[in-house]
Amino acid sequence: MIPALALLVLLQVEPAKISVRVTPDPALIERSADVGGTRSVNFDFQVTNGTPAAKRLESVRVSVHDARGTLVLRRFCDGSGFSPCIATVPDRVIDPSVTTVIYNPFHTFRADLPLGALRYELVFADTVTLRQGGVAGTAHEDTLRVTVSPREYRTRTDLILPIRGRLLVFDGHDFESHHRRWPLAHPVLQHLGFRGNGGRYAYDFSIIDSAGRMFRGDGARNEDWYSWNAPVLAPGAGVVVTSVNDQLDWQVRRASLPDSVIMARPAALYGNYVVIDHGNGEFSLVAHMRQGTVRVQAGQRVMRGEAIGAVGFSGSVYTIHTHYQLQREADFRSEGLPSSFRRATRVGAPATAGRIHVNSGDILIGD
Repeated sequence: MIPALALLVLLQVEPAKISVRVTPDPALIERSADVGGTRSVNFDFQVTNGTPAAKRLESVRVSVHDARGTLVLRRFCDGSGFSPCIATVPDRVIDPSVTTVIYNPFHTFRADLPLGALRYELVFADTVTLRQGGVAGTAHEDTLRVTVSPREYRTRTDLILPIRGRLLVFDGHDFESHHRRWPLAHPVLQHLGFRGNGGRYAYDFSIIDSAGRMFRGDGARNEDWYSWNAPVLAPGAGVVVTSVNDQLDWQVRRASLPDSVIMARPAALYGNYVVIDHGNGEFSLVAHMRQGTVRVQAGQRVMRGEAIGAVGFSGSVYTIHTHYQLQREADFRSEGLPSSFRRATRVGAPATAGRIHVNSGDILIGD
């Protein structure tokens, strides 16, 4: 017979479970500039395995409903076929007591599809298999259900590109980009204090020639790169809240920022950088400028298009470029926001007097 106190304790203990939450919340809708148009919902799943067994993601399903609750689309990513969709999802096995990020495989929809509610199902199975009568089967399955009601976001600030000329978006924030794949549950990012992905909608802009080259010759010197020492502009009007000007420029292909420096001072990731408060809940961060060229100070008001520095090779860099991101707060560890730009043209697309959205691989003419 179980004593009353022990029975009470048993009743109060919740069973171990696997859980999910969406980051960021709320999820935002970004419109693309593609012909015909698409809408992207840039969010991911943080999954915590609170069970005593390792779990493996077996499938992801989404049902899209309009504002009235009518089903308008269903998609599946599972293990069917010789080279299944689910194999494209990294970090599918989650050990006990571990939280990991599952990158949402269903992130882009046609522009005319109503995105009232996105109902996701993530199916996990134990990694241990049982055999009964010679037939193998999974020990247990868990289905996590989460509903996302995304909100369309329109950039409030009148922005221009932070550098002029013929530009390549060397890396933007599409699903495959490194800016997009920032696993907030990773112990290193947790240690560094990241509460969100400020670069969720970021860009790396590089000046190129007509053939798409980013440098002259073999690009062995910083001076060989077309972007090197080019003027960097304030993308929008506002007040400077952060200004860093004393960080060393590395020599391309020969030196880079040590991990130990990043662990001690996370802001070192951006080298010489400026953050501008646009006064409407949007903040611009422009990074990797040349040491000694940043010409604005905290508290200074700047106008859109005003020179604030020159392109350098400071911070955590791999090519000479200008990093730009729009974010919710002055802190780079906050969440990012979608941005669109005036006075810019996508090569191969009709010119427009309005704003354009850009992303990885785009060739731009920045005025």
